[in-house]
Amino acid sequence: MRSLLLAKNGLNKIRAHHKELKQADVDDSIKSLPPGEWCLLTHPELNGGWVCFVNSMIDDKYVSIHLLTFLDKKIIPEFSAEKYIQTLVERSFSKRQKFQGYDRGSRIFYGVSDGLPGLIVDQFLDKAVIQINTAGVDRHRKLIKETIERLISGSAYFLDNAKYREKEFLPVFENEPIPALEIEENGLKYSLRSEVLQKVGFYYDHRENRYQLIQLLGRLNHKYTHAADLFCYAGAWGMAALKAGVQTVSFVDQGDFELEIKQGLEINHFDNQGEYFRSDVFKFLDDAISKNKLFDVILCDPPAFAKSHLQKDQALDGYSKLHRKVIKASMPGSLLAFSSCTHYVSHEEFQKNILDAALKENKKLQLIHSGMQGWDHPVNSLMDRSNYIKSYFYLMES
Repeated sequence: MRSLLLAKNGLNKIRAHHKELKQADVDDSIKSLPPGEWCLLTHPELNGGWVCFVNSMIDDKYVSIHLLTFLDKKIIPEFSAEKYIQTLVERSFSKRQKFQGYDRGSRIFYGVSDGLPGLIVDQFLDKAVIQINTAGVDRHRKLIKETIERLISGSAYFLDNAKYREKEFLPVFENEPIPALEIEENGLKYSLRSEVLQKVGFYYDHRENRYQLIQLLGRLNHKYTHAADLFCYAGAWGMAALKAGVQTVSFVDQGDFELEIKQGLEINHFDNQGEYFRSDVFKFLDDAISKNKLFDVILCDPPAFAKSHLQKDQALDGYSKLHRKVIKASMPGSLLAFSSCTHYVSHEEFQKNILDAALKENKKLQLIHSGMQGWDHPVNSLMDRSNYIKSYFYLMES
C-alpha cells in the first residue's frame, strides 16, 4: 500500500476529526495514482497511518481523499483492503439483525456511517440492491457482491446511478435485470417492479416514523375516515394509515405506481379502501381545495427539494407552497404528517416552515411527534451530516 505524506493542514484537519481531505492536504502528489487507489496517510507526528482511498481525477477544490481507519505502526504490514471491506460489511449486516423487523429487509450498509463512503446496500428478503458511488469502493465490486449474497443467502444486484458515478469519473455499467422486489415493513407487504424503482428500491429511512403513525392513530380517540398519501411511491405511508384503522386512502404520485398500490391493497387485505391518482401533487391539492374535498389525515413525504446548498432557498419556498396547500386541504382536527429528506434544510428550518405556513393560513398546530431516520441509517448525534430525515406530526386544532 502506497504511503502519502500529510501536509500540516491535512494533519490538523484529521485532528479536528475530518474524514474528507483535498489534494492540497497532502504533500505528495496523487496525480499519478489510478482512481480509487488505497493508500496510507503518514506524518512524523503520527505513530502509524490513516488508511484512505484517493481519486486523482477529482478537481483540486473538491474532496478527493476519504479516510477509513487508523493503523498502529505494528499492524500496517498485516492490513488487507479485501479483509477490511469484508469485515465492515459483515459487521454492518450483523447490526441490523439486532432490531426486530430489520432482519429481512433494511438498509444493510449505509455509506460513511458504516465505514465505506459511497456504498449503499438495501436488503429485500432474499435479494439485495447495491449502489456504489466512489472509486475506492468500486474496485471491490465483485467481493462486495459475493459477501452480500453469502450474508442474505440470496442474490444481489447492482443498480448504478450514472449521475453519482460521473462525479467520481467512474464507468457506468449496464445494470443487470432486477426482479420484482418483495418488501416487508411494520407488518405490511409491498411489491415493486424493477422498471419503477427509485434510488435503491424502497424508502426504509422512514420505517420508524411510519410505525409511530400506526401507534398514534391507534391512541387517538377519533375515527379518521379519509387520508391522502402524497408522493406515495409504493404507498407505505397510506398502507400504515389503513393498518391503523383509517377507512380510505387516496394515493397520489405522478409516477406509474398504480399496479404497486393495487397489489399493496390486495396483499394487505385493504380491498376497496384505496384509490390511486396519477397526478402532480400540487395540482391534486388545488383540485381538492377548489371542490372542498378535504381530508382528515394528510401524509406528505416529497422527494428532496434541493440537490445542493445553492438550492436551499428554492427548496424552502417549495415547502412553503406545499405546506400551505396541505393545510388548506385539511379538515379541522386533522392529523398532518410532514416529512423531508432534503439534506440542506435543517430540522429547525423545516419545522419553522411548517409553522409559518399554518400562521399564514390562520391555523394552529399541536406537535405530537418528531422523528428522524430509522436505525438502519445510523447516526451518532442529531448534528451528524448523515442525519437527513425529518418528520413531524401535528394535530390541526378545530
